[in-house]
Amino acid sequence: MEAVIGRILIEELPQHEGDPVVLRGWVQRLRVLGKTTFLILRDCSGSAQCVTESGKIRSLQLKSEDTVEIRGRLRADNRAPNGIEVDIVTIRLLNAAAQHLPFTASPSLKDVGLDTLIEYRPLAVRNPEVGNVFRIQAALLTAFREFLNDRKFTEIITSKLVASRNFIPEPSWSIASNGLSFARR
Repeated sequence: MEAVIGRILIEELPQHEGDPVVLRGWVQRLRVLGKTTFLILRDCSGSAQCVTESGKIRSLQLKSEDTVEIRGRLRADNRAPNGIEVDIVTIRLLNAAAQHLPFTASPSLKDVGLDTLIEYRPLAVRNPEVGNVFRIQAALLTAFREFLNDRKFTEIITSKLVASRNFIPEPSWSIASNGLSFARR
């Protein structure tokens, strides 16, 4: 296999048809159809269908939400989602997901309780609906920051002392961020 420049994001795949690629992400879904296994890989930019011989990955015992690195070759395939497919040359398990996740990052989390969503926040944020809340928040903060920077404000990142009594018999102090602060230059 030819040398690969480095990891690429799934959203960049259409620019690399026929090239060797390195992808890293989470196993979203596995479909074993006889001697062929289809693996849907998801990263921060989207998802892609990858294909390999079932025997090639059986020993890895992959499951949903495992983190993997895939080296393969990209090719066009009208049957695949997004019209592209990655033929897996090698696959490496980077991190196995916990044995019993309470939910997956699937599109619907309406049956998952709020306490569970908060306790498993890193997993919940992979869900497009939950993640969009944070992407909107980030876009708003970027817009505010650009608006104020254009008007010659200087961003000031301050800390503030907060009294707390977290299982300590005497009062203690901790530092907390109070968000964005700006001052005119």
